[in-house]
Amino acid sequence: MATHVKRMAVAGLLALSSGAFLACGEDLTTTLAGDLIPVSAITVEVRLPFSEFAEDLQVWGGYGRAIQLPTGIVARAYEGLLDARTLVRWFGYPRSAFVTDPTGSSRTDTLLTFVGGKVVARFDTISSVADGPVTLALGAIQTDWDPGSVTWTLTVDSVGDRRSWPEAGAGPVVPLSTATWDPAESDSVVFQIDSAGVAVWSDTTAARRGARLEAVTEGVRLDVRSMTLSLTTRPSINPDTLVDLGVTAQARTFVYHPAPQVSEGSIIVGGVPAWRTVFSMNLPKVLNGPPEFCAKVGCPHTLTSKSLVSASLVLWSEAPPPAFQPTDSLVLDVRPVLEPSRLPKSPLGFSLAGFFGVRVPPGYFGDEAGSEVILPLGAYLEQLIAGDTASATEVPRTLALLSSFEPLSLYFASFHGPGSPYPPELRLILTVGEEVRLR
Repeated sequence: MATHVKRMAVAGLLALSSGAFLACGEDLTTTLAGDLIPVSAITVEVRLPFSEFAEDLQVWGGYGRAIQLPTGIVARAYEGLLDARTLVRWFGYPRSAFVTDPTGSSRTDTLLTFVGGKVVARFDTISSVADGPVTLALGAIQTDWDPGSVTWTLTVDSVGDRRSWPEAGAGPVVPLSTATWDPAESDSVVFQIDSAGVAVWSDTTAARRGARLEAVTEGVRLDVRSMTLSLTTRPSINPDTLVDLGVTAQARTFVYHPAPQVSEGSIIVGGVPAWRTVFSMNLPKVLNGPPEFCAKVGCPHTLTSKSLVSASLVLWSEAPPPAFQPTDSLVLDVRPVLEPSRLPKSPLGFSLAGFFGVRVPPGYFGDEAGSEVILPLGAYLEQLIAGDTASATEVPRTLALLSSFEPLSLYFASFHGPGSPYPPELRLILTVGEEVRLR
């Protein structure tokens, strides 16, 4: 039996070998050699003007507050226009301190006499704009104010509660000290406060009202990184010794005037409160141009997700008002608007511009105005064209252009809008090939 099985196996192998040799002598229809399956494809770029892929552009404002920014602003007639003042409020003065008595022992002293102090303001020397030394003034605010909603004219600006300053610009104040800051020598300035000035903030209510920092020198704009208050104290258990005690800042913000005037029809992103620009996609299903495209692939051409290689929104920068031109890079983002009917409070979807957004250098809004800025939309547009049939959910057609961090700065980005000579464009890279069928 075993011998019989072996003979059958050998015969089978010989038969397979013969078939293989015979096959080598024939042309197979599935071979890649020759021109039996003609395949050709071309890659082309298409640029659609705004009117051919989108509609209903709107600019919405009011996102975020100045208190959310990491720096305050001080300005006086900057670019002949902008005035800004930084406001800070303190926690209450300390009521006790550990003091070394004449015997060398540390004891708690609750009978403190404040004989003076100082306020130290630190600036961002890179983003601040000043040609030389700047004279600054510090005053004690006399009116209660709300750090989250305070403005140049209003101490409180919330639903059902709007109260005005007695004097616009967070006034009036009790003058406390003046000092001169030279950016070439240091990043900080010290305001010396005498005992009478320290007494102004001695009770909790006055400390909560805090201080106002303003510029006396015109034509400057300074970014304030921090403001700290230090008290000079004479303890009762050792009157010959002076002790410095720090007072923590409870809140810091800034107010400014006037509100920026932006070009009607422009695309605005950023600022504080921040702007967002919103528009709706109205992508055509069939392309009938431009002529260069039709000459290569023929028109009408049906737009499909399979032919899409990449897609991006192209914007051209323009200069905002000089007082609001960026001094540092801005980071832009694109997000789907999930419920357009709830604008300006609609929730947004995930970022389409990537985790870090698109960084735009400040020069694009100054000397290099008119520069091209590209925002990626490839994955989103692929889903939009395909209709997202796999998940059976509707792809949002409304998009928002905004700052990646909102608010990011007082300064904002401005781009040419649909009605300008440089309207936004949708840049498509398509690969178009002949249809291949199995035979």
